[in-house]
Amino acid sequence: MAHTHAAAWGPGSGRWGHWAPQILIVAIGMTIVLGVAPMPPGNVLTPLSPVLLLAVVIATWVQMRRHDRSLCEYCVAAMPLNPSASAQRYARRLALVHQGSNRGAVAAYLAVLLAANLALAVAPAALVRPALCLWVLAQSSLVYLVLSHVTHRRLQPWCARCGGGGEGRDDIDSPGPLPVDSLTG
Repeated sequence: MAHTHAAAWGPGSGRWGHWAPQILIVAIGMTIVLGVAPMPPGNVLTPLSPVLLLAVVIATWVQMRRHDRSLCEYCVAAMPLNPSASAQRYARRLALVHQGSNRGAVAAYLAVLLAANLALAVAPAALVRPALCLWVLAQSSLVYLVLSHVTHRRLQPWCARCGGGGEGRDDIDSPGPLPVDSLTG
Protein backbone atom coordinates (compact mmCIF):
# COMPACT_ATOMS: atom_id res chain seq x y z
CA MET A 1 0.00 0.00 0.00
CA ALA A 2 1.46 3.36 -1.01
CA HIS A 3 1.66 6.14 1.55
CA THR A 4 1.68 9.83 0.94
CA HIS A 5 4.64 11.44 2.62
CA ALA A 6 2.33 13.09 5.19
CA ALA A 7 0.74 9.76 6.04
CA ALA A 8 4.09 7.99 6.23
CA TRP A 9 5.51 10.45 8.74
CA GLY A 10 2.39 11.32 10.70
CA PRO A 11 0.17 14.37 10.72
CA GLY A 12 1.85 17.65 9.94
CA SER A 13 5.08 16.26 8.53
CA GLY A 14 4.11 17.46 5.05
CA ARG A 15 3.78 20.96 6.45
CA TRP A 16 7.11 20.55 8.25
CA GLY A 17 8.79 19.74 4.97
CA HIS A 18 7.01 22.61 3.24
CA TRP A 19 8.22 25.10 5.85
CA ALA A 20 11.66 23.50 6.19
CA PRO A 21 13.60 26.29 4.43
CA GLN A 22 12.17 28.88 6.79
CA ILE A 23 12.88 26.62 9.78
CA LEU A 24 16.48 26.17 8.61
CA ILE A 25 16.91 29.93 8.20
CA VAL A 26 15.61 30.45 11.76
CA ALA A 27 18.00 27.73 13.00
CA ILE A 28 20.91 29.49 11.28
CA GLY A 29 19.82 32.72 12.94
CA MET A 30 19.61 31.00 16.33
CA THR A 31 23.11 29.59 15.81
CA ILE A 32 24.41 33.08 15.12
CA VAL A 33 22.62 34.46 18.18
CA LEU A 34 24.10 31.68 20.36
CA GLY A 35 27.55 32.42 18.92
CA VAL A 36 27.31 36.16 19.47
CA ALA A 37 25.56 36.04 22.86
CA PRO A 38 26.19 32.60 24.40
CA MET A 39 24.10 31.37 27.30
CA PRO A 40 25.63 31.59 30.76
CA PRO A 41 27.63 28.50 31.82
CA GLY A 42 25.36 27.62 34.76
CA ASN A 43 22.18 27.43 32.67
CA VAL A 44 20.78 23.93 32.06
CA LEU A 45 20.10 24.83 28.41
CA THR A 46 23.72 25.82 27.73
CA PRO A 47 24.96 22.32 26.81
CA LEU A 48 21.54 21.19 25.60
CA SER A 49 20.74 24.01 23.15
CA PRO A 50 23.39 23.17 20.51
CA VAL A 51 22.37 19.50 20.59
CA LEU A 52 18.67 20.37 20.22
CA LEU A 53 19.46 22.85 17.46
CA LEU A 54 21.48 20.23 15.58
CA ALA A 55 18.65 17.68 15.96
CA VAL A 56 16.13 20.19 14.59
CA VAL A 57 18.41 21.02 11.66
CA ILE A 58 18.98 17.37 10.73
CA ALA A 59 15.31 16.40 11.07
CA THR A 60 14.23 19.50 9.14
CA TRP A 61 16.73 18.81 6.37
CA VAL A 62 15.37 15.25 6.04
CA GLN A 63 11.81 16.57 5.86
CA MET A 64 12.83 19.18 3.29
CA ARG A 65 14.41 16.53 1.08
CA ARG A 66 11.28 14.37 1.43
CA HIS A 67 9.10 17.37 0.53
CA ASP A 68 11.30 18.17 -2.47
CA ARG A 69 10.53 14.76 -3.93
CA SER A 70 6.79 15.29 -3.87
CA LEU A 71 4.29 17.61 -5.51
CA CYS A 72 3.08 20.21 -3.02
CA GLU A 73 -0.06 22.10 -3.95
CA TYR A 74 1.09 25.14 -1.96
CA CYS A 75 4.39 25.24 -3.83
CA VAL A 76 2.57 24.91 -7.16
CA ALA A 77 0.20 27.73 -6.20
CA ALA A 78 3.20 29.91 -5.33
CA MET A 79 4.77 29.50 -8.77
CA PRO A 80 5.49 32.86 -10.40
CA LEU A 81 3.27 33.88 -13.30
CA ASN A 82 6.31 34.33 -15.54
CA PRO A 83 8.78 31.65 -14.39
CA SER A 84 11.14 32.23 -17.32
CA ALA A 85 11.67 35.86 -16.28
CA SER A 86 12.10 34.76 -12.66
CA ALA A 87 14.75 32.24 -13.72
CA GLN A 88 16.64 35.02 -15.49
CA ARG A 89 16.33 37.31 -12.46
CA TYR A 90 17.61 34.59 -10.10
CA ALA A 91 20.28 33.21 -12.45
CA ARG A 92 23.00 33.57 -9.77
CA ARG A 93 21.03 31.52 -7.26
CA LEU A 94 20.33 28.84 -9.86
CA ALA A 95 24.00 28.71 -10.87
CA LEU A 96 25.07 28.49 -7.21
CA VAL A 97 22.99 25.35 -6.70
CA HIS A 98 24.85 23.70 -9.56
CA GLN A 99 28.17 24.47 -7.86
CA GLY A 100 27.12 21.80 -5.35
CA SER A 101 28.22 19.19 -7.89
CA ASN A 102 31.67 20.80 -8.13
CA ARG A 103 33.73 19.03 -5.45
CA GLY A 104 36.39 21.74 -5.48
CA ALA A 105 33.86 24.50 -4.88
CA VAL A 106 32.20 22.54 -2.07
CA ALA A 107 35.56 21.78 -0.47
CA ALA A 108 36.56 25.46 -0.68
CA TYR A 109 33.26 26.57 0.88
CA LEU A 110 33.56 24.03 3.70
CA ALA A 111 37.17 25.17 4.25
CA VAL A 112 35.98 28.77 4.61
CA LEU A 113 33.31 27.70 7.13
CA LEU A 114 35.84 25.64 9.04
CA ALA A 115 38.41 28.46 8.98
CA ALA A 116 35.84 30.93 10.31
CA ASN A 117 34.97 28.53 13.16
CA LEU A 118 38.64 27.89 13.89
CA ALA A 119 39.49 31.61 13.77
CA LEU A 120 36.79 32.30 16.33
CA ALA A 121 37.97 29.46 18.58
CA VAL A 122 41.65 30.44 18.64
CA ALA A 123 41.46 34.23 18.23
CA PRO A 124 43.39 36.21 20.83
CA ALA A 125 41.34 38.65 22.90
CA ALA A 126 42.30 41.60 20.68
CA LEU A 127 41.00 39.83 17.55
CA VAL A 128 37.81 38.27 18.92
CA ARG A 129 35.52 40.94 17.43
CA PRO A 130 36.92 40.65 13.85
CA ALA A 131 36.90 36.85 14.14
CA LEU A 132 33.29 36.97 15.34
CA CYS A 133 32.36 39.20 12.39
CA LEU A 134 34.02 36.75 9.99
CA TRP A 135 32.19 33.86 11.66
CA VAL A 136 28.80 35.63 11.46
CA LEU A 137 29.39 36.40 7.79
CA ALA A 138 30.31 32.78 7.04
CA GLN A 139 27.27 31.46 8.92
CA SER A 140 24.99 34.00 7.23
CA SER A 141 26.05 32.69 3.82
CA LEU A 142 24.17 29.50 4.66
CA VAL A 143 20.91 31.49 4.45
CA TYR A 144 21.70 32.32 0.82
CA LEU A 145 22.36 28.64 0.13
CA VAL A 146 18.96 27.67 1.53
CA LEU A 147 17.24 30.41 -0.49
CA SER A 148 19.11 29.28 -3.61
CA HIS A 149 17.91 25.71 -3.11
CA VAL A 150 14.30 26.86 -2.75
CA THR A 151 14.55 29.08 -5.83
CA HIS A 152 16.09 26.26 -7.87
CA ARG A 153 13.44 23.76 -6.81
CA ARG A 154 10.70 26.16 -7.83
CA LEU A 155 12.29 27.23 -11.13
CA GLN A 156 14.13 24.05 -12.12
CA PRO A 157 12.26 23.55 -15.42
CA TRP A 158 13.44 27.03 -16.47
CA CYS A 159 17.00 26.72 -15.12
CA ALA A 160 19.52 27.26 -17.92
CA ARG A 161 21.76 24.49 -16.53
CA CYS A 162 18.93 21.98 -16.06
CA GLY A 163 17.23 22.68 -19.38
CA GLY A 164 17.59 20.13 -22.17
CA GLY A 165 17.76 17.01 -20.02
CA GLY A 166 19.79 18.45 -17.17
CA GLU A 167 22.95 19.23 -19.09
CA GLY A 168 22.05 22.69 -20.35
CA ARG A 169 22.11 21.53 -23.99
CA ASP A 170 19.88 23.11 -26.61
CA ASP A 171 20.86 20.72 -29.42
CA ILE A 172 18.87 17.69 -28.30
CA ASP A 173 17.02 16.08 -31.21
CA SER A 174 13.28 15.81 -30.86
CA PRO A 175 10.90 14.27 -33.33
CA GLY A 176 9.02 16.69 -35.55
CA PRO A 177 5.23 16.87 -35.57
CA LEU A 178 3.35 14.22 -37.47
CA PRO A 179 1.48 15.27 -40.62
CA VAL A 180 -2.22 15.87 -39.98
CA ASP A 181 -3.35 13.16 -42.40
CA SER A 182 -1.25 10.53 -40.57
CA LEU A 183 -3.29 11.05 -37.40
CA THR A 184 -6.60 10.16 -39.04
CA GLY A 185 -5.41 6.80 -40.07
